[in-house]
Amino acid sequence: MSMQATSPRDRYRAVEIEEMRAWVRFYRRAGDPDMAIEILALLDGDRQARRDHMALYLLCRESLRVHQARTERSRRVGHFVRLACATLFVAPVRALRRAMSRSAGLVVECLPETRAEPAVRKLRQLNAAERQGVPGSDELQAPPGSAVGAPTASGTDDARPD
Repeated sequence: MSMQATSPRDRYRAVEIEEMRAWVRFYRRAGDPDMAIEILALLDGDRQARRDHMALYLLCRESLRVHQARTERSRRVGHFVRLACATLFVAPVRALRRAMSRSAGLVVECLPETRAEPAVRKLRQLNAAERQGVPGSDELQAPPGSAVGAPTASGTDDARPD
């Protein structure tokens, strides 16, 4: 049986090949902002790796700048949409509610009276009759020369002797 012995050099080449594959995967995933942060942390810690993979370092920096610009744009668009919705939908409703609350008292005052108090009606009738000077109005008229509240000449008063 012959077994082929793997030399340390072959194992070293296999590790180098896997390392190169890992770096290639890093290059492919450098566009992901989360991965870019991790790669930058790794490269910032190892100056030799940063010199060897300067393009990867720059790709990660570019990826983070694009992500930040995209986030800022989304923030501005969101602010505009909130402002537009508030202007188009919320502000008119608030203005209408404010106008309705201020004018509620005025509307109530403008409504016609549904039922007048009987005493107030009678008072108006008496005032109107007094202004017109209509004889035979409901007002008690005392004969001239007699005192108000004095018994009349007919001699009938409410108090009867027993």
